[in-house]
Amino acid sequence: MHGRLGIDLRHVPVHGAGAGVSHASVELAEALIQLAVSRRQIELLNKKGGFLTVRKFIRDKKIDCLLVPSGAVPPFMNIPCFPWVHDVEIFEHPEWFDQSFLKRAITTRLFLRGIHRAPHIFTVSEDTKEKLVRMSGVAEQRITVTYQGIKPIAPGSKKRYALILGSVNPRKNIPFIQQIWPEVQKRISDAELIIAGQPYMTFDDQERDELIRHATVLLLPSFHEGFGRTALEAMSAGVPVIASNRGAIPEVVGDAGRLYDPTDRHAWIEGIVSAFNDSLDGSRGMERSRLFSWDKTARIMLAKLEEYC
Repeated sequence: MHGRLGIDLRHVPVHGAGAGVSHASVELAEALIQLAVSRRQIELLNKKGGFLTVRKFIRDKKIDCLLVPSGAVPPFMNIPCFPWVHDVEIFEHPEWFDQSFLKRAITTRLFLRGIHRAPHIFTVSEDTKEKLVRMSGVAEQRITVTYQGIKPIAPGSKKRYALILGSVNPRKNIPFIQQIWPEVQKRISDAELIIAGQPYMTFDDQERDELIRHATVLLLPSFHEGFGRTALEAMSAGVPVIASNRGAIPEVVGDAGRLYDPTDRHAWIEGIVSAFNDSLDGSRGMERSRLFSWDKTARIMLAKLEEYC
């Protein structure tokens, strides 16, 4: 990379890496710094600096191009900007997102403007790439799939609970699991369900890892995921995964977990009961999780950025 790369981390909370996209953005930035020939090649732009700092860095020629891990390219940029797109479901399912009509109209318009102006675009899955092409009209050649990496979690002794991890919103389909849980408990009386995410629970990264490594099974019943990070993290710890067969989840889980229609009550009940009866093997998940690393993601991204920056 010949120029100086700015990484826009203004979407990351000041205290902690946050969850979902924010967490992935921080870990990606760390991997890119590790691979850079010189630390001086990369400038991290955080929330404290705000939009004016980004403009100042451009004006003072401290950065020559900007990587935007949130996917939302800031307006009025006069340097090449490269979005990392995680999900575009807001266009097809606005009801899943807690935004007013006006805010959604503004954010989606700005998002599309950034996409169309970008020299190149990164996505976290083939599913997201395919939907982005269909929705925006951007040529496939302008998009590179990077996937995400994870920091592997060490296995732990299993306790008698199923875990749902992450943000709580309509897309996650959590009420479905809550509705079938009495049927699970009729057959496995000591089976506990833990939903770890706002508004149910607040936790730090260490507590999060502890919840994952000790789970009997991780459940991901989402109607859609642009990647499926929580499934991959559980797989790295040898925790069996039962997940939806929609969106990018099959790309991540592959044949290393159980994939069901997120509305199929019978399949989910039987799968969960099997997990509590020790009939699901998490070892295949551990092997598959090794295919995903931040080093690999960062190398794919840097190779493409070097063509422009």
